[in-house]
Parts: sequence; C-alpha cells; structure tokens
Amino acid sequence: MSPTAWVLLVAAVLLAALVGSFTCVVIDRMPYQLDEPDEYGDAWGTRTWREVVAGRSRCDTCGTEVRSTDNIPVLSYLLLRGRCRSCGTRIPAFHLLVELLVPLLFALAFWRYGWSWALLPVTVLIPPAVALAVIDLRTFIVPTRIIWPTFFVEVAVCAAAAGLLGRWDLLVGCAVGLAVFAGPLFAIWFIHPRGMGFGDVRLAVLVGWTTGFYADGSPLATGILVAIAVFVAAVLGIVIGIGALGARGRKAQVPFGPSIVLGGYTAIVLAAPILEAFGGTATT
Repeated sequence: MSPTAWVLLVAAVLLAALVGSFTCVVIDRMPYQLDEPDEYGDAWGTRTWREVVAGRSRCDTCGTEVRSTDNIPVLSYLLLRGRCRSCGTRIPAFHLLVELLVPLLFALAFWRYGWSWALLPVTVLIPPAVALAVIDLRTFIVPTRIIWPTFFVEVAVCAAAAGLLGRWDLLVGCAVGLAVFAGPLFAIWFIHPRGMGFGDVRLAVLVGWTTGFYADGSPLATGILVAIAVFVAAVLGIVIGIGALGARGRKAQVPFGPSIVLGGYTAIVLAAPILEAFGGTATT
C-alpha cells in the first residue's frame, strides 16, 4: 500500500476504536434489570436510544462523572488499571475487550476487502453485532432496538454498495442469505420456543442478509457460504453450551447470539477461500 493508504488505514482503525468505545456505552446503558420477569420470562428490559445517548458516563458505584481524559479507548482502561478513578471499583472487562475487538474486526475485514465498496456492509455490521453479542452474553436478551435499525441501514448500505459496484444481483444473495440463515432458526423456535429465543431469529435475519452479500450474487454460492456460517454458529453454540452447563448446571441459559455473530463474520472474512473450494467466487 502507498503511504497515504497506510495513513487512511491507521485513521480508520483509530475511528473504529472510538466506535468501539461508544459500543461499550450501548452495552452498558441499554439493558436494565426488571424488578420481576416480564410476560416472556425476560429479566431484563431495554432503554430507548434517547436514554442511551443522554448525558455523560458515570461510575455505577459512586456516580462520579467520567472525565474526558478517562474516556480514551483502551489507553484509559490500562492507565486506570481497570478501576474507577474516584472509588476504585473495578470497571467491567468487556470495556477493554470491546474497544480492542471492534478495531480488530475492522482491520481483518480491511485485510480481506481493502478499500472497496464491498468493505461497507461488514463495516456497518461490526459495532452493532458486537454490542448484541456482548449484551446476550451478559443478560440473555438480544435487543430489537438494535437489530431493526441496523437491519434497515444494512439494507440501504448493501443496495448502495451493489449499485456502486454495478452488481444489483448481489441483493439476490442478500435475500437468499437471510432465508438460509434465519429459516432453520425460525423452524427451531417454532417447534421448540423454549429452546430458541426469537431474538436469535431476528439476529439471524440481520447477519444472514449481510453474509449473503459476499457470495458474488450466486444463489448457490450464497447457500453454501451461509450454510458454513450456520455450521460454525452451531459448533460455537455447542461449545458455549457445554461451558455454560458445566459452570451453572443443567438449567443454565445458553446465549446463541455470540455464535450467530461469529459464524456470520467468519464466513464474510473467509468467503473467498470457502467459495473457491466449491468452485465459486466471493464479492470483491
């Protein structure tokens, strides 16, 4: 790459770190614990976006407002040794992990797609997908307030990218990806609602649509790519489930959102080698 391209990449990664910091705000503020479970059995509710973005961040323990200098992604957490400057309460580790993960996932996507229009859909997906995965891990809910706005933005972004690439057939792949990813999960939810939350089905709609964009407009290639994503998600779900059962017993809840996100992202980043193995090509 040219020096200018390297400068742009570094700037983009730093911007991704800032986006990761805001992602932490969403993870921390959107879910709130209910006094008692709602009619669906959920112990957590979700705040509106107006409530999420309102006001400065404060320590949950002492209520002290977080200084601007203590809001620098990654660096502030390390300098504060993961503790509140005022009361010393430990800051949840997900703050550091998310602030590292979002720019890392962007960098991997850039490594695969470079400065192309194909980079847009996965870039838009990363922050909300990470937020949804972490919220699911912490609370066992997958907020609709994040999924649907992201989905409609993703539809517009995929349409714009397809138009700029002159490849409207890529939207066919998006639709096929949505059906192939969300269809089996919907069937599981319909047959055994207690075994699969409908939030996971909604998340599969979002991830399936975006994953389908990267199969070069071929319905067959899309089916293969998304099937691989579903397989990866299933394997990860089994691993997470075994860990949860071992740690919490047979009645443990098992979050499937992180597996859906990782399965889709893996398929997107590895679309080229996956599809080449089956004689196909990936979107570039």
